[in-house]
This record gives sequence, C-alpha cells and structure tokens, in this order.
Amino acid sequence: MPLHRHLLYCSLLLGLAGCSMFNWNKGEQTAEEQAVVSSIATEPVEQAPSELQLVWGVDVDQRRPLSPYSFAQPVQAGDLIVLTGQDSYAHIYSDAQGILYGIDPREGSILWEWKMSTAMFGHPVRIGDDLLVQTGDNSVYRISDKGEKLWSFSGPQAGLSMNSGPSPLVDGDVCYTVMTNGDALALRSDNGDLLWRRQLMLDNDAVVLSELKTPLADPVLIGDVLVVSFYQGDLIGLSARDGQQLWQRSLSLKSAPLAHDGRLFAASNDSVLELDPASGATLWKRKLDAGELVGPALAQAKLYVADIRGNVFTLSLDGHVTGELHLPGRVDRSPVVVAGGVLLRNNLGGLYLIR
Repeated sequence: MPLHRHLLYCSLLLGLAGCSMFNWNKGEQTAEEQAVVSSIATEPVEQAPSELQLVWGVDVDQRRPLSPYSFAQPVQAGDLIVLTGQDSYAHIYSDAQGILYGIDPREGSILWEWKMSTAMFGHPVRIGDDLLVQTGDNSVYRISDKGEKLWSFSGPQAGLSMNSGPSPLVDGDVCYTVMTNGDALALRSDNGDLLWRRQLMLDNDAVVLSELKTPLADPVLIGDVLVVSFYQGDLIGLSARDGQQLWQRSLSLKSAPLAHDGRLFAASNDSVLELDPASGATLWKRKLDAGELVGPALAQAKLYVADIRGNVFTLSLDGHVTGELHLPGRVDRSPVVVAGGVLLRNNLGGLYLIR
C-alpha cells in the first residue's frame, strides 16, 4: 500500500513552544517513561463497582503547576495511539503553532509541513487521499497528501471561539462546516464552491464567558438531516440538501451528537438523551450526577460519556447506566474509541484506556 495512506496528520495550537521535534515510543518503555507511569499511579483513580474498568493510564504532559492545559485528542494509527502533548511533542504509545505536519507514524520522520493561517481547534478530516482542515479564522482548506493546498474557502472573520471547535464533515461530493459566526455551509468537495449557507446564530454579543454561544462540536449527518450544536446555545436540524431549518432545541452541547443505526444520541450539561432525528423530540433522557458532559462515544453497544469532574459513565442504548468510574482532573474532550477500549484524556495530561 502506498506510504501516503499511512500518513499521520498532527497540528499544535498557537502558544505552545517549538514544534520541530517528536517523541516516539515504539513499545519499549525507557526509564523516564516508566517513571511517568509510576507518577500517574500517585493520582488515585476512584473506581465504582461496575463493569467499567480502567485498563491503563499514562502521564503524557508531566504538567507543572500553572502551566497551560492540554486539549489535543488522541487518534489511532494502525496499532499505535498518537497525540500531541503540552510539551509540543507528538507522543506515540503502542497498543500550536498553526502548523500541520505529515508524519510517518512508524519512523517519526516529518514528510512535510504546511503553515496554516491560524490555529486549528478541531482535527484534520480525511477526504480520499487528501484532508480538510478548518482554522480559527473561519477558513477551510483541502490539502493533498504531499502537503499542497488544493483549494480554500474563506468565511467571515467574526465570532468568538474557545480552545476547541468544529471540524468539517465530508459526505461524498459535499462537505459541511460550521463557522464561529454561526454560518452553516455546504461546499463542493472537489473545488470548495459554496452550495448553500444558513445563518444560525444571529446574536452573539457576549461580554462574559457565561453568555458565550459558539459552535463547539462537529456537525453530524443522519439521513438527510444535518445536526449542528452550539455551546450554551441550541441544537438545530437542517436539511442537508438546501440548508432549510427543520427543527431547533434549546440544548447546549460541548461535543458532537452520535448518529448510530438511524438513531441520534446527545450529551447535554448533565443528561444523556436519545432524540428523534426528524423532529428533535426527546425519546428518552437519563440525568446523571455530572457537569458539562462530553460524548457520547459508542463501543461494544454502550454509550461512553465523561465530564469536567473526571466522572466517566457508560449507558445502554436505552438509557440505563451500566458503569461508572472517576479519573483525576477534568475531561473536556470526547471519548475516543480505539481497538481494545475507549481513550480519555484529562486536563492534567493523563491518557487513560477504559473498557
């Protein structure tokens, strides 16, 4: 298989120190890494009696007091788990300077790098052998597997954002994206031409964080319905064909809803819900002792969610809680499903595999 199909794409947020070096762990732990694993063991992991189990944990960042939090999500590349750390290294374990890197995931060599217009708060999205990236200044780029720009689309440079944001969604010859000013867009995948635009957030004159409304989660396509969510705002269903609004719910999400087998699941501030994709109506709702839930992710017919208190829950597809445990710190990014379980990263630099 050609090498470019195995490329790993990494980006770092603005404000981190130099990004020219990468740390690769190919299965054998060094003395330093063993110390890292030992150090995280000093952070107690509270585990409730349930079927949910912690498999392993590792301190990726070795974060010092008052140092910046980490926001990168892990991804899986073959049998490797890859993520960028607060120390500006890309860490790889077996089993932001606005720069996008193409990296050989086995050797760790940088094959190319491409300077973005500003930081990317989401993640690169594969489109054939290329990828789409959306940057914080409301620009979308299609980049080839050799690091060359094929096309770009520039939206209005307006709206507020946080240290996380939506990424494009690709569906055949159309890609969908949501800008920080509230514009939902459909673009042609081959050349970036605009197919339709829908403004979803007419008022965002927030002066304090508690009033900020911003698109924070990836759009989700379920059938012919495009679902767009806003932090401290609404969940909106649009026609994927022309952008017409089908329904709207006052429901604030930090992460993308989950579409599975024609069903739509979402995690709000303290509840997990199943919604009717056609109308947005609630089919069931399970309230949890939680705050600002992220997820859900689906693994082994269970829904995984986590929150800012470090709580992790699993639920059946009909809303019954089946497992719970507690991790140190807070979890601000969605659980990531990988072979062997579900990955969670906390704000203290810890990376955990649970199942």
